[in-house]
Amino acid sequence: MNKLMFSVKTLFMLFCFFSVSAIMAKSEKDENSVWSKPDMAKAFKPIVCIETWATYSSKEKDDEHDYVDRNDTQIRRFRTGAKGQPYWFLGYSFQIQLDRLGQDGYSSTKGSYGGIDVWNAYVTAKLLRKSDLLNLQAGYFWAATSRQFNTSPWAVSGFDKSRSCWYLRSFTTGKGNGIESGIGLGGVKNWKGFGINYRVGVYEPEAFACPDNSSRLVTGRLMFTIGDPEQSKYKYMLSGNQWRERKGITIAVGGSNLNDGCINESVYFKNAQTYGADIAIDYNGIRIDGEYYKMKRTSEELLDFTGTEMHVCVAYNVIVSNKFIEPSVTYDYFKGEGSSELFKHIGDDATWDLGVNWYLNKDRLKLAAHYLIQSGSAASRVGNYAGLALQFRL
Repeated sequence: MNKLMFSVKTLFMLFCFFSVSAIMAKSEKDENSVWSKPDMAKAFKPIVCIETWATYSSKEKDDEHDYVDRNDTQIRRFRTGAKGQPYWFLGYSFQIQLDRLGQDGYSSTKGSYGGIDVWNAYVTAKLLRKSDLLNLQAGYFWAATSRQFNTSPWAVSGFDKSRSCWYLRSFTTGKGNGIESGIGLGGVKNWKGFGINYRVGVYEPEAFACPDNSSRLVTGRLMFTIGDPEQSKYKYMLSGNQWRERKGITIAVGGSNLNDGCINESVYFKNAQTYGADIAIDYNGIRIDGEYYKMKRTSEELLDFTGTEMHVCVAYNVIVSNKFIEPSVTYDYFKGEGSSELFKHIGDDATWDLGVNWYLNKDRLKLAAHYLIQSGSAASRVGNYAGLALQFRL
């Protein structure tokens, strides 16, 4: 961890030096001015995001019990913080989270309340003034490889982000949210009818740190767009609904690699890697997106772990009274095989999600009603649930 913080601080200081030097040489300013002046109008913007759920769980069971059907209300997501771009070349974002507040631990909504915590905290440095091709990020942010991994939870058409991608995030970083301290580079470049978009990053996950090595995680993602661009300006996270404005296809590949890590003091692994591809198609209100990714972890003493995660979502936007109504169907699937000591989730996990979303102010004010059918042996319990959600973002 000390090595990581030293590396991040060193690279960030070097970046600041060269950026300020470039600004002093190229930006329009008073010839007698030495300092770059911040744009105070863009320097601070508060973040408040709340998603509340009301659910009814049914047919939930594990190997020993059949659970009583139950109602539950919870704050599925609560995020607050701030973001800003005080200089043309430098932006920041930080959020704290209080997710799953009030959740009934016996409901069919998977996951559990973990208390208040830092969600993310990072800076983004724009290296080219007139281009979005080179952007440096440093701090605590997503080690994203797949589309679902790289998509904001506020932008998905399903009731929640796919369960199958939770396994990918957990496998990659040792954390269900897939967020770690690191440094990365990303960018977007669009031409007429074609574009590229990429992210690469280096992280050192705490979950896999060992006394004998630093467990360096390297991730990458490369997207090719045909037709209308998916992003006109670079943002690390991707959006979902395109509001009937885009006619285009994005095809992407991604993956990660980590050598010499440990699960605990007695279980070491030689290598862990993920790789796969994903796609997003938007045309006249129809949106189809999906992904297929493989996971593998090897050890000299244990049977290798191999896993597969995939999802596909089909949604359609209908305009009613100047508001967007979006029926959607999502299917996601995970399967894990091999040593449970290398990754404890062995078995399968599948979810069908059928529902409709009503966007009152795009994804800043949204109502959703969905029904989820869950099955498999990888999770400790399985069950179905019907859910109503209200999503609000300031």
